[in-house]
Amino acid sequence: MTETKPLQTERVSTGIQGLDTLLHGGFVKGGVYMVLGMPGAGKTILGNQVCFHHVRTGGRALYVTLLAESHARMIANLGPLDFFDASRIPEAMVYLSAYFVLEEGGLDALIDLIRKEVRARGTTLLILDGLVAAEELAPSERAFKKFIHALQVMTSLVGCTTLLLTTGQGKGLKAEHTMVDGLLVLRERTFGVRTVRELIIRKFRGSAHLRGQHSFDITQQGLVVHPRLEALVEQSNVQAPPLTDERRAFGIPGLDEMLHGGVFQGSSTMLLGSPGSGKTLLGLHFLAEGARQRERGHYFAFHDSPHRAREQAARVGLHLDPLIEQGLFELSFRPPTENLLDALGVQLVSIIRERGVRRLFLDGFDALHKAVVHPPRITRFMAALVNECRARGVTMLFSVETESLFGLELKLPVRGVSMLCENIILTRCTELRAELRRFIYILKLRTSAHDHTLREFHIRDKGLEVGEPFAEAQLLVTGLSVQSPGKGKTRKGLLKRRGK
Repeated sequence: MTETKPLQTERVSTGIQGLDTLLHGGFVKGGVYMVLGMPGAGKTILGNQVCFHHVRTGGRALYVTLLAESHARMIANLGPLDFFDASRIPEAMVYLSAYFVLEEGGLDALIDLIRKEVRARGTTLLILDGLVAAEELAPSERAFKKFIHALQVMTSLVGCTTLLLTTGQGKGLKAEHTMVDGLLVLRERTFGVRTVRELIIRKFRGSAHLRGQHSFDITQQGLVVHPRLEALVEQSNVQAPPLTDERRAFGIPGLDEMLHGGVFQGSSTMLLGSPGSGKTLLGLHFLAEGARQRERGHYFAFHDSPHRAREQAARVGLHLDPLIEQGLFELSFRPPTENLLDALGVQLVSIIRERGVRRLFLDGFDALHKAVVHPPRITRFMAALVNECRARGVTMLFSVETESLFGLELKLPVRGVSMLCENIILTRCTELRAELRRFIYILKLRTSAHDHTLREFHIRDKGLEVGEPFAEAQLLVTGLSVQSPGKGKTRKGLLKRRGK
């Protein structure tokens, strides 16, 4: 009985951003893997991208086609992509059309041709594109299974890693899927007017891998895979540091006084407020104060470009350019259009793990929420992000816009808010004596005493100011204030004069 499983643990990198992360380093050397997907799913780009990366690192690749597009057309389509390198053809990267051999001699002639070419060229990576043609011309299911088995034996003996690209004819799980060492599925799904590409690793024999659905794009770079943030954080071995009493201030005296010094290091804070109530400026102040304390901060923005953010901050006396030049204040921007949640997650993890960031401000939870194609997932995504920040000692703020400008009901954006943040700071505009005024309130500060009063919040040319507690009105949180009774006036009388 012949053992066909790869006996080596040496990895063959795919060179595809994100895919090696899912595969914990790449394919196992000498293994046979099947890539399944309907036409247009990205199989051919994936196969070529892996090949060109392989030859750049010293390997030799053989790309065999069976009733696929012509090589001239394939190369013309691949030419504009960054990974394509015509100078590698045909010395290290060889294209071979084998359909006529298959049609005239059957599966036996095809396996003989592949065996001969692999050995003659010293091939270390084999791509067989169009496996469905071999399946259709096979005299029986048994004969096709024998072909897969023979391919496994041959490539395993010479240490040649093999990818079989096929549509699978849409028949679901079949016997040959159980024979290969791994099965990757590429698919495209539509949600409303959006189309999302997804990659699933159904099987990866002999090795751990990141399970579940992961989104990917086809870009100028080729395939770019975005591992799910939840899976990335789960497989991280970093332990959260012990809790400390260290505070992280905003640099706004009145607010830091309300917080008894600031929020705790490694905590997560929701800035909840109506439009125009000052959430973005609060977040920028928090990052700037950290930069002044030599803590690198990152502004992860959806609504304001870096140029616009710097201008707005300068108008209130907050000059960011010197901090940016020192590398202590970073800004990044992505328009709030059709973002992929997993792509955003990968960017955030990179910022946290690789940039040495100690403070993070995610401005625009609503834009993040719109990037979700499975709405209930947003809570798990944010919980994973919060846990990653805690584990790395990163103090995070994120801004959330209230659903209404005025009203008696104040809704939180998602359920399970206790999992997402230790602290909630509320900012809101309210009408008082025919004037629109702002206030700020600490709605929640976990494991710490804090000021429970509502204070007026001023945005002035020379900076942000938090004043004294409001003592002249009630119901400020609704935005529809009622002046506090005094000097013989009663609350009932005031309400009656307002027509209530």
